[in-house]
Amino acid sequence: MPRVPMPSPDRIPPGSHRDLLEAIHLLHEEAGWPGLQKTSLAIRGRDDLHDTISHQGIGKILRGETLPVQWLKLEALVRQYLTWNTARRDRIDAEVLRIQELWQRAVGSRSGWELAVPDEEGEWPSPERLVWIVNGLDAADRSEEADGLLRRAIDRGPDEWIRVLAALCATDPEFVKRALRDLGSGAQHLDRLMPLLDELHRVPSQAWRGEDPFVALMRGALFQWGSGKELLALVKRLRDRKDQRAIHGLMRAVALKWDPFNTVDLIATLKRLRGSGELVDEFLKTLVADMDVPLVQRTAQELRRRGMDTEAASLDRLLAESFAKPAAKPKEGR
Repeated sequence: MPRVPMPSPDRIPPGSHRDLLEAIHLLHEEAGWPGLQKTSLAIRGRDDLHDTISHQGIGKILRGETLPVQWLKLEALVRQYLTWNTARRDRIDAEVLRIQELWQRAVGSRSGWELAVPDEEGEWPSPERLVWIVNGLDAADRSEEADGLLRRAIDRGPDEWIRVLAALCATDPEFVKRALRDLGSGAQHLDRLMPLLDELHRVPSQAWRGEDPFVALMRGALFQWGSGKELLALVKRLRDRKDQRAIHGLMRAVALKWDPFNTVDLIATLKRLRGSGELVDEFLKTLVADMDVPLVQRTAQELRRRGMDTEAASLDRLLAESFAKPAAKPKEGR
């Protein structure tokens, strides 16, 4: 089909909306003017995007008939155009951030998107819009109102709060990790922790922008179930649920504490479970991947001191094998 023309200045006058449209049309042109159907199907076929968008939706955006209020849909379109763009393919994330700034200015100019905190009777905003309001309030030196809005999101329950944290991950990942750790440490009973895990599973992993929310949540949970019977109960519950992402998150959380004694406590706990050999092997591999070498060596020494020679030998072997591989990426938390 023919390319969608840029709307005339009479229809979309100069301003933030037109600036955004011009940027999107330029990306469309540089991608070779792919058709609306082709673009929509390509987006739906990817598993690294946070949302999809119909070909009708793409057409309305390009014709200026709508200004998308959901950033994730526009982001999907922008990332797809950039994937087809040989000139900008090596700086996709930077280009996405540039377009997001244009979009924020455009939606901020709309009367329905003013920096107003919703009242108790008003319609509660979507997580994405709420995060936009919070960021705007912070930028306008209205941080107390922003904090109050986030507290109200917390009060709405774990499902709402975790979706808000996922939306916040794009702009403040450190805050998100701290908030998830607080959630984990505040869940004083396993029955309070399990619903949080359920909510994490409901959020697409791509929404966390490369972060692992299960690690952050489990780092908090270790304050409650760091050793002994409590840790055993936690591992049993996770295994009964067949929750591999949470189990791996727990393993990484222990490894990232960089404490050989806690590490060996978890290994001893895993060994108390029937048929736990694969879990122990997975945890030993996690240690080599996420712990500094001197701490891995101290862990092996502590294993021997407690009579777990088989696990100590396996850890030594995995560590030796890691030396034979190409240099790994820097470990998390540095």
